[in-house]
Amino acid sequence: MNISEIVWKSVGRGAVHPSEVLNVLIELDNRKGQIGLWALENELRAKIPLLRPTAQPLAKAWLEATIQYRMTYYPEGRLSRLFNRFSQPERESFPLAS
Repeated sequence: MNISEIVWKSVGRGAVHPSEVLNVLIELDNRKGQIGLWALENELRAKIPLLRPTAQPLAKAWLEATIQYRMTYYPEGRLSRLFNRFSQPERESFPLAS
């Protein structure tokens, strides 16, 4: 089963354990690195608006966890932050998961 399937199955179930989230992100990082993390972020961003309202909070939590994981292990330099600001569409701000 690929990483995307694991994420979407947990969203469909409506629950996920925090250790499962961390294990999935570590596995994705080990398999595909930063590019894989970005791909999962983009997939989540694109599909969150299409989900039913009850599934959106968990999908947003996955997105926030993915962003935080990537930012922790792959900090961005000033130049890449500037480039990202101009090259990507306006991002919706998600509150930190608690």
